[in-house]
Amino acid sequence: MINGAIYDWEDVKIVLPSGEAVGLTEVNYEDGRDVEMRYGKGAVPRGVGRKNYEASGNCTLDSDEFQRLQLVMGGSVYNTPVPIIVSYGGALKETITDVLPLCWITKAATSAKQGEANVRQIKLDFKIAKPILWNGVPAYTEAGNLIDTIVDVIT
Repeated sequence: MINGAIYDWEDVKIVLPSGEAVGLTEVNYEDGRDVEMRYGKGAVPRGVGRKNYEASGNCTLDSDEFQRLQLVMGGSVYNTPVPIIVSYGGALKETITDVLPLCWITKAATSAKQGEANVRQIKLDFKIAKPILWNGVPAYTEAGNLIDTIVDVIT
C-alpha cells in the first residue's frame, strides 16, 4: 500500500519486446546476493564471504501472446535477451516501475488438461543478466560505482 492505495492486477502493466502484454496472467521475479559465514577456530564466524548477485523470474503467457513474442524475436525465444518492464499504478496511485533489463529465457513449458478454459498457456523461466531496477534503483552496484549510481538515480 502506498499513500492508502492498494495495487491489484488491473494496476499492473507489463511490456515485452512485442509491446504491452495483455495475455500475460502471471509474472514473478526476484534477486539476491548470498553470503557464506567464514569460520576458523571456535563456533562464531570470523567474517563473511560474499557470493555473486543473481536474479531470475518467470511469467505465464497465453498462447497468442507467446506467438507474438516469438515473432518479434525471430522465432526462437532463446537466442536474444529481452527487457521486461513491469509497472504498478493506476488512477490516483503512484506508479512504480521495475525494469528487468536482460532476461535470458531458459525454459518454456505448457500443459493442457480436461476442464481447463485456457489451455496451452506458456510458462517462461528466465535468468536476469543485469541487476533489476526496483523502481529505478539498481538492486546491486559494484562498490566503486556506488557514488556514480546514486548521482545517476538522483539526477
